Order: sequence, then C-alpha cells, then structure tokens
Amino acid sequence: MDLIRKLQIYKESNKISRTFEDRADRDVPEKLGGKVCSNFQGSCVVIENTYPLSYIHGGYRLEDLLSVDTSLLGKINHEAANRQIDDFLFLDTETTGLGGAGTVAFLVGTGFFRQDSFVIRQYFMRDYDEEPAVLEDLNSLLGEFGGFVTFNGKSFDWNLIESRFIFNRMKMNLKNPVHLDLLYPARKIWRLKLESCRLVSLEENILGEYRVNDIPGEQIPGVYFKFLNDGDVTDILRVIEHNRLDIISMVSLLAKILSIVENPVNQTDGLAELLGVARIFESCEEKEMVIRCYEECMKNDNGFYGETAAKKLGGMHKRDKDYEKAVECWEYVLNSKGGHRISALIELAKYYEHKARDYEKALETVQKALDICFESVYRNDRIFEDLRKRTVRLKNKIERAKNA
Repeated sequence: MDLIRKLQIYKESNKISRTFEDRADRDVPEKLGGKVCSNFQGSCVVIENTYPLSYIHGGYRLEDLLSVDTSLLGKINHEAANRQIDDFLFLDTETTGLGGAGTVAFLVGTGFFRQDSFVIRQYFMRDYDEEPAVLEDLNSLLGEFGGFVTFNGKSFDWNLIESRFIFNRMKMNLKNPVHLDLLYPARKIWRLKLESCRLVSLEENILGEYRVNDIPGEQIPGVYFKFLNDGDVTDILRVIEHNRLDIISMVSLLAKILSIVENPVNQTDGLAELLGVARIFESCEEKEMVIRCYEECMKNDNGFYGETAAKKLGGMHKRDKDYEKAVECWEYVLNSKGGHRISALIELAKYYEHKARDYEKALETVQKALDICFESVYRNDRIFEDLRKRTVRLKNKIERAKNA
C-alpha cells in the first residue's frame, strides 16, 4: 500500500469519526462550569475562576504574596532572585497515570496574578484528541511568564508537559524558565516535624486547611477513564476542585515559606522548623543566618534539636578554623547526652591531638568514646576500630614524649 492510499484511508476515517457536536456529552462544558475554547489545533474546555486579592486561604491573603521582598525568592532558587511574583505561573496537572509513554495530562491547572485579582484557569480535554488544543492554549499562556511554580513539578508535572509538547511536535514559548518547586524547600523546613511532606499534609499541618470530600490522587486516573466511557462528570468535578485547591494552596505555601525565610526566629513554629530553615540558608550560603538559627536552637533546647544544631555548627566552625567555638559546640553535644556523643568525642580527640598537642587529654577523650561503644547495644565496628587505632597511636606519642 503506497503513501497516497494510506492518507486516503486516514482521511476517510476522520470523516466518519464523531465530533463533540454529535456526542451526547456536548453539554460537558456547561456541567463543568466552563466553556469551549477553539484554536487551530482543535478545541478543549476551559474553566476559569477569579479571586479578589483579599481572598484568604491557609491564613494568608493572596495579596500577602505580592507584598513580600522579592529577593527572598533567591534563597529558594538563586535564579529567581528579584523576580516579581506576578511573573510566575502556578502550575499543576492531573494525569492518566504516574508516568510512562502513554501518560497524558487531561487537566492542566494554572494560576496567575492579573491586576487586582488572582485567576485560576484550568484546561480540560474531553478526549485524547483534544490534547493538542490544550497544549496550544497553555503554550500561549506560558509565553506571558518568565517562570512557574509547582509542587513536585521537577520530578513529574513539568517533565510530563515537556514530553507531551515533544510528542505532539510543538515548540514551547517559554524559554529557559525559572522553576520554583516548593517540594524541596518544604522538605527542608518540615521534614523533621512531619511524617509526610505531601501537599495535603502541609495544608492540614502547616496552613490549617482541611479538604472536604476530596478525591484521593490515586483514584484520579480511574475517574477520567470512567468519564471517557460514560460521559458522567460527577467525579470529574471533584478532580477539578482537587486541582483548584492544589493551586491556591501553592500560593499560600509559598507565602508561608517566604515569611519563615524572612524572619526565621519569629516566624517558625518550634525548633524543628528552625532547624529545617537553617538548611535553606545553608544551600544559599547565608552563613550568618545559619549560625543564628543553630545558636537559637542550642539556646532553647538541650535535647535532640539543640544537639543536632551544635553538631552542625561545630562542623562549620571547624571548617572556618575557629576551633575555640568548635570545641564549645562539641562539648555542648557531649553534655546533652544524646546520640551524637561519640562523634563529638572523636572531634574533640582530633582537636586535642592535632591542634592543642595535648596527647593525654586526647587519650582520655578517646577512652570515653570507647566506654560509650562498649555500653552500646549496636556498636559500629568501623568506629570502634578507628578508636582502637587512635588509642595505640596516642599511647605511642605519649611514650615518645616522655623519652624525649
């Protein structure tokens, strides 16, 4: 069969295929609260809602995000420093699966600031043949922004959208965008406080928002497949609401993160958060803020958080060759009687041996570490062997010093 005949068969098959005007589900846009939008790639459903800047979600007004110091964005992503918030598009997708060649985004939700409001615009495809139309409209919107905000978008949403543009042989208007993925700063700040850093968990535990009748994410692909089969939009409406809440929560979450970064001591809720936000300052090399956070933890807690902060701060002072402050931190860890005592004793032994040249003190410190090893049920053989060798070396140095 030659190419011309194949094209004729394809053309004839398109003539007999049903269009949405012929289908029983042609009233889907009205049922979803949207409208049909057409472009040269075809048509899709667009649902748009506008919120005043005074709208409150998660304890923050939408306008709160617009009033933050834009330099703070650079602490989350250095490329975003001094970018305006309204230059970012909030983006979230609902898909037919968790990845793979056949996965598509049947619902693409976007949020952006426009004049005195915040707009949530969602693109829904009623069938697979509407994907090019969705991407075309999305592409036009992407071209208006210099970056976008997602939650876990670096691992999923954005990679999927890029792959679908490639699959459909379409070029993206957004060139070299700045990508703010809120999952990463959220993990740094709240990993010690929460068992899960999923967006729903952050909504409940950090923003104080609880979803009612929300559809679990793992059920969403099945809902879409059911819609394709029977045209029932009942559960699709729940998916659209789920997507809307994801977008509005990202706005509040970003406002929360930036408020913590701006004033960590006063805005953090407990030492777990303070210890977490120090990791953000570490990644952007804000040494003074890192030290401030760690010292605040040490001042207010002599347990796990204070001990962890002292251990990290001791390492920082050691790298800066400020051994006096480093020794203070290691002694703090030792006095806290927590799980980092052996590492602190090893650091102290190294200091006494190589810097203070006090071999007797170094040997005494190593012996304390060995005593803890003997008392411990779970002994690290590598550490134990290192301490044993250190003991032998120190005894030899002491003996040589006596004979000198």
